[in-house]
Amino acid sequence: MKRAIRTVYRIFDDHEEKHYLMSSLTHKRLEKLFEQYKGKKEKVYAKEFITFLHKHDPKAEEVEVKDFYF
Repeated sequence: MKRAIRTVYRIFDDHEEKHYLMSSLTHKRLEKLFEQYKGKKEKVYAKEFITFLHKHDPKAEEVEVKDFYF
């Protein structure tokens, strides 16, 4: 059984806040979906975009990234 590769993307929304999104979609596919989602919206927020992505990638989720030093 082949396991789907999930990638973590760093995204910035119109609050200028940094968010991390884990998704199995490619960068190119995310760009197309973002343009579709954005449409005529004036502002785009990460949490709303991630909710929209669930239609195309049910496992898409925001993740927390922390530093780990050793």
